[in-house]
Parts: sequence; C-alpha cells; structure tokens
Amino acid sequence: MQVIHKLGILLAILLASVTGNAQSSAQKVYDMYSGKQGFVNLGFAKSIIQPFEIFLDDDSKRVLLKMDKGNLLFYNEDEGSFSSDEIFDRIDIELNGNDYFDIDPNELNCNNLKIESDSDYEQIRIIGHGQPNKMDEFHILLSNSDNAMFFSFFGDITVEDFKTFCTFSHSTKNTFKL
Repeated sequence: MQVIHKLGILLAILLASVTGNAQSSAQKVYDMYSGKQGFVNLGFAKSIIQPFEIFLDDDSKRVLLKMDKGNLLFYNEDEGSFSSDEIFDRIDIELNGNDYFDIDPNELNCNNLKIESDSDYEQIRIIGHGQPNKMDEFHILLSNSDNAMFFSFFGDITVEDFKTFCTFSHSTKNTFKL
C-alpha cells in the first residue's frame, strides 16, 4: 500500500512539473514584470472584446472569435530602474527560439495598407509563435527613448488573420500605426 501511495505522489509531482513548464515564454514575461516598479500590466479576455463586434465586418468577427485573450505590458523608465532599451532587449531575448519567429511588417502590407512607424519608436519587432499558418501567439514589441511596450494576442490565429484586420482597417480608411 505504501508503494502505491509513494508512486501516486511521485506521479502527481511529475505531472505538476510538466504542466508548470507548459507556460509560454511570453506569459513568463508578463508574470516576471507584473507588479514591478515602472510597469503596468493589463490582461483582457475575449469576453471584454466581444461587445465591440458591432464595429467589425464578418471576417474580422471570425478572427476575433479565434482569440482567447490579450495582454499589454507597458514600461516607463522614469518610474523604473532600467532603460527602455534594456527592457526591450530582455523581452526580445525571451522570445528568441522556442518556435518564435519574426514577422516582416511588409508581409502585413495588405491591400496597400501602409503600416507606419512613428519616429518616436526606435525599435519595433513583430513576433509569432508556431508557424505563420497556425500561431497560438502574436506579439508586438516596441521601444522608444523612455518607454517600452509589449502587446500580445493568444489564440488560434494566423498571419492571414492579422491581414484580415488590416483589410478591415483599410476599408474604414484607417491606418495601422505602430
């Protein structure tokens, strides 16, 4: 009986360690900086976004329903102890490898919609996790002289889905600005 009990405990510990390691690198970034000096961390579920569906076309609604949640991490170096470049670099390092890949902003130039970059942003990186045709994470990492921002979408999305949002923005005469 004691052997079965010990094996059960060992199995529970192994399963807990495997599930604990299943957290994505991006989620670890949010957890690492949550509550730290100079950081604002916001998360929102799909249910928060759904009331805004009335402003979207059918294709954009379809994409929205594929997203599970979103997160925003904002850093102000005037309130923290690191430079915005240091924060950008630390997050950038966390999102290298492990099936993370860069997305070329020119690839997102859908229907001649220009993705513009304000001169205020010195560093910009668009990142996906998985494959372009099946991502479970989509991230935008930005930095300027005194701020850094990390914005993420989680769900079953593709680069084509993001282009759908660009197309909707283009049809409403909006410009997607980073």
